[in-house]
Amino acid sequence: MVRLANRNDIPILVGMMRQYAEEVPIAALKGANTHDANHVRKMLFEILVGKGFIYIDKEIRGFIAAIKTPNVWCPGIVELRELAWWVIPEYRKKTIGGKLWLAFDRKAQDMLDDGEIDFVCTTVMSTSMIDYTKRGYKPLEATFYRD
Repeated sequence: MVRLANRNDIPILVGMMRQYAEEVPIAALKGANTHDANHVRKMLFEILVGKGFIYIDKEIRGFIAAIKTPNVWCPGIVELRELAWWVIPEYRKKTIGGKLWLAFDRKAQDMLDDGEIDFVCTTVMSTSMIDYTKRGYKPLEATFYRD
């Protein structure tokens, strides 16, 4: 079971974001010196009070976060971007991640239907085997990096 996160969840979400950052392959984004817990705390709070939403499973083993933001090229267009989707490693390959994503997808569709946003973007990591086209999404771009 998943639920919308609230401000009381911020401390545990900050910890999970630190773990999430440790798994990112980009070296510059890893480590305690780079991870600014105060900035993360502020971002999470802003998301919770109207800039988006965060779903968390009731046992707090994973989360998915999304933010509403104006499109960089067309500021009158509001997009919803999945920011982070993370499950504690020992709980992966079960149903938690899927339930979190389904909650994200339902909320995103409701926001589209209500005219609150104009489009939704979700991300797939290079290590993932998820085919979002089977879930009604269209490919937009692929991101490559060098560090």
